[in-house]
Amino acid sequence: MMQTVEAEINVDGTVTLLEPVRVKFKTKALVTVLGEESKRAKASKKENLRAVFGKMRGMEMFRGIENVSEWQRNLRDEWE
Repeated sequence: MMQTVEAEINVDGTVTLLEPVRVKFKTKALVTVLGEESKRAKASKKENLRAVFGKMRGMEMFRGIENVSEWQRNLRDEWE
């Protein structure tokens, strides 16, 4: 039976499981390193999104759409 458990990897390479794992015998495991973003990178992305949304606010991108409901219905029909 496969299980997925959360773990932390320290800078020295040691792995610490964040929850208990029960196995009936010695078994192998694969570890996937997720590569978390730094707080600075997350803040930078947030600021970039704010800047983009700020520029879009004044563009009136959808002003040419006369019947919004019909436009949305047509978009959904394209997915099928």
